[in-house]
Amino acid sequence: MQTNWLWGYLIPIGILLLTWGGLPPHKARRITPLAALALALAVLGYWLVGYAFHLGGAHAVNLDYPALGGLDALYAHDSNWGMFGMTGFALLGDEVMPTALSLFLAYLPLISSAVLLLVLALAETRRWLVIVAGALAGAVVVPVAACWAWGSGWLAHSGETLSLGHGFADFGGSGLLLWLPAMMATGILLFQPRRSVEEPLAPPPAYFPLLANLGALLLGIGWVGWSLSGPFHTYGATLDWNRAALSAFLGMAGAVLTSQLYAWLVTGEIEPLMAARGMAAGWGAALAGAAFLPPWAALIVGLIAGLLFPLVLYVSEIGLRLKDAAAVVALGVVGGFWGLLSVGLLADGRWGQGWNGSGAETSLGVTGLFADGGGGQLLAQFVGLLALGLWGLLWGALLGGISRLTLPQVRQTPAVELAEEREEAVLSDRETETQLEIVPEPETASEDVPHPTA
Repeated sequence: MQTNWLWGYLIPIGILLLTWGGLPPHKARRITPLAALALALAVLGYWLVGYAFHLGGAHAVNLDYPALGGLDALYAHDSNWGMFGMTGFALLGDEVMPTALSLFLAYLPLISSAVLLLVLALAETRRWLVIVAGALAGAVVVPVAACWAWGSGWLAHSGETLSLGHGFADFGGSGLLLWLPAMMATGILLFQPRRSVEEPLAPPPAYFPLLANLGALLLGIGWVGWSLSGPFHTYGATLDWNRAALSAFLGMAGAVLTSQLYAWLVTGEIEPLMAARGMAAGWGAALAGAAFLPPWAALIVGLIAGLLFPLVLYVSEIGLRLKDAAAVVALGVVGGFWGLLSVGLLADGRWGQGWNGSGAETSLGVTGLFADGGGGQLLAQFVGLLALGLWGLLWGALLGGISRLTLPQVRQTPAVELAEEREEAVLSDRETETQLEIVPEPETASEDVPHPTA
């Protein structure tokens, strides 16, 4: 049994630790049960309908892939314009072979990680909104987008139908894991009450940034391991797996350097949480095109990602004042948008022959604009980013608009909200002090008090 995809289950663990380590204690405790909720919603939604939407038509345009004979119902005008699959619901039926089950297990960690990011981003909204958004993301939003990009859908075949290079290229899934949840979260959060710009009372405990950096490492190692396991969407493409791994690590290293340099120039010291989040942004930006970028280009992608992340985070938290507990919007814009765009700019054409079933008979792989690719691949990346972004943003705006209609007529002022947050923080600090308090020894009897036997 092929189980290399098990690396992927480190991704949601890393995401949870990364988010948990950047919150004050009272908010960190509040989001803890959301991780289990997100995993449950992702598993149930992907099992019931999501897998069918994603890979239900995979065999229709991948006839030589072994043991996918029953997954051949694709909703489309023709096989190159697939919108979503229509077989494999609840993994029932004669068409569900052992290979189909293995594909479910292989893609589940990425689907569940995307749902987890969305749920954590909405941690400060109402619970019904978190549940509905997570369920829709796991069952419909992410799987349908995965069909477009990875399941033989129309984005994957834009190279053949629209003459756009090799079609939309997303090697590690930055578009589905970061960009799509970020846009869906943005659509929801724009309709929610905004965060206060006041500084917190105190930084999180010293071990919280340690957890955040550990989470960023687990996220990257799991993501690289999953990407190198040879998932279905890479089938038929000529790739150098060792160069892909090297590019991913160089992109991460560049992002860590520039994000810490930015923090040092602004604050005079290295900020540990910014280092962790910058590392996560570097992983995402590099893995979008790690198989197609030369190592030097991957390093440049990471260096730029590390510089962009603090700026985008500032716009999200201070400019738009979004209550984004997991910094998903900034991670999506930097790791998703910039990472996917870099493929259309910096891919050198050395590898990627046969990507999306295109160009297998030629010696030229995925080629960016600066390598004289003619701009076709860059346009394919723009089309993919626009399609995934609008798809997530529309669903988010729909849910956000519904939630806005159900808001109570009398809303608290920002001052009252800030006072409540401060009260929660004070209560949390008192609780921590009580747990650590040393019980004093009982006082000895006073010499003035006579002994009972006297």
